[in-house]
Amino acid sequence: MLVLPSGRVIDLSTDRSKYHALRHRGVGPASEHQALYALVDVLYRYRDDNGTPRSGWTEYDYEYSGYTLDSVRHAADWSAADKAALDRWARHDDRRRLIETARRRLIDGQPQLSTRLYSAPRHLFSLLRARLHALPQPRATTAQWRATLANMTQNGVRAEELHWSGLPDYLQRQAPDSVLSKAQLLHQLQFRHTRLELSTEQIWGADGGLNFREVARRMPHQAVYRAALKLDASCLCVQRYVDSCYNYRVGVVKTLDNGHPMALNKYWFALDPYGRAVPNPEGGDRLFFTSSLDAKLAADRHAREHFDIRSGASHHTRFDHLTLFGGHDYREWLVSLPDHQRVFFGAHFFDHNVLLHIRTTTRSDSAGRKLLFIEEIQSDWHQNGKRDGYDTSWWGQVPHAPFKKEWPALAAKLMLIHASENGFDGIAWPPGDIQELRYQRALTPIKQHYDREIPQALNRLGKPFRCQVETTLIATREPWLNMERRQDKWRVADGQGKFQTKAKYRHRDEAMAVIARHCRATELPVPALYLNDALRRQIAAHGLPLFGTTLE
Repeated sequence: MLVLPSGRVIDLSTDRSKYHALRHRGVGPASEHQALYALVDVLYRYRDDNGTPRSGWTEYDYEYSGYTLDSVRHAADWSAADKAALDRWARHDDRRRLIETARRRLIDGQPQLSTRLYSAPRHLFSLLRARLHALPQPRATTAQWRATLANMTQNGVRAEELHWSGLPDYLQRQAPDSVLSKAQLLHQLQFRHTRLELSTEQIWGADGGLNFREVARRMPHQAVYRAALKLDASCLCVQRYVDSCYNYRVGVVKTLDNGHPMALNKYWFALDPYGRAVPNPEGGDRLFFTSSLDAKLAADRHAREHFDIRSGASHHTRFDHLTLFGGHDYREWLVSLPDHQRVFFGAHFFDHNVLLHIRTTTRSDSAGRKLLFIEEIQSDWHQNGKRDGYDTSWWGQVPHAPFKKEWPALAAKLMLIHASENGFDGIAWPPGDIQELRYQRALTPIKQHYDREIPQALNRLGKPFRCQVETTLIATREPWLNMERRQDKWRVADGQGKFQTKAKYRHRDEAMAVIARHCRATELPVPALYLNDALRRQIAAHGLPLFGTTLE
């Protein structure tokens, strides 16, 4: 840790390196050391009652400053002396080694991966905040505020929401007879550690997001001059790929002089819609790339950053084989707590602080209604905590987090909001025994999520709007066979050793064809909640409660 001239105590963390790398294009495993500064968090250390900086790694010892080593240069609340001290400290060998660990958090092909954020969490409101706003008294003593908050937990406000609001800790630090205004409490009520992000990961293919087609066309001299490629008279430029929609082009330098430095077909370039050369972010002011793939990716990145062109993206999928037969538009949704004090890494995804993940497809029921179908919900965080216990005493253990019991309902609420905003008639999900059949073992707690907890929560939310969970039918095939994925190859098995394909198929569709041959078509009864106009208006105008199911 470092004590700055201002007295503030700081430290560094590389735990969120991938989180930052997804938002800083061009920073990857091979980047130079200084570029890694954009991936390293600056942490604020707390002090104990004696004023000594705390030295552990628990959630009570530090908080994220909101700055990285790179962005702190522009921090308005840092003095020039503090910035200079941090810069000197970061250059010491121990810190350099720590900063270098950011590379381990990154993945190969990082420039091809991006994250798309969705708006559903913005439609979740705090019932505690709403109740505080509605209180008539403008001020009260600390003891009176405690009694008021305790009364709220008896009338719809969840105790967990009150705990994560930070108000109990704030009131504990005040004298019992201190007079506090309602505005002071509302100012403290920030829910910083429960801020949710709903995202999906997108991957950009080998041809980039732009739709390149192959050509072979010599560029005229004036086009080369306009691109400022600075070639001599023995070189010519050949366009090899063109995006006809946005007019991005990728080409290669050719020369008839075998002794020329550019005679090895390793000098590729990319041009923007105005014929200007796209710079190579890994090469300073250089305008050339060593392969056509690098040039295409640079053109794709340039299109996204300068023209907000998002064509050609596909959603990154890891577990699309663990779905019922049929359905389309597969998605893997990540619900994260980016500002939580502690960092948690689960088993399914590389990114940090993934509170839960949701896998969905789009389906139609027997009446032709469009459904956002929840294939599966999991929380590595809370499932690990329930199995192994929560521990805040040391870094690396499963930390406490909100929504310990409500995470299945939270997932359903987010998907209901997304369905309302995107033209779905409702949401549906498989009964619990489908999950047991999929994994070939008893999953009693998991069955309760699908068969009891989610229906009960949605029924309570929908009751004021006359929306209740009902049973509908979806077309699929009997789910006794599952696909298994091993190193990008597929096979089909029943999980009990009675049926297993000997062949390992190279393509997913080949394995799906096996399931289609051996599993009979059926209409599967599934629970569903359909949206009516009243519920849609509630979501659009007021949202749904962040905790619990009380709407007012």
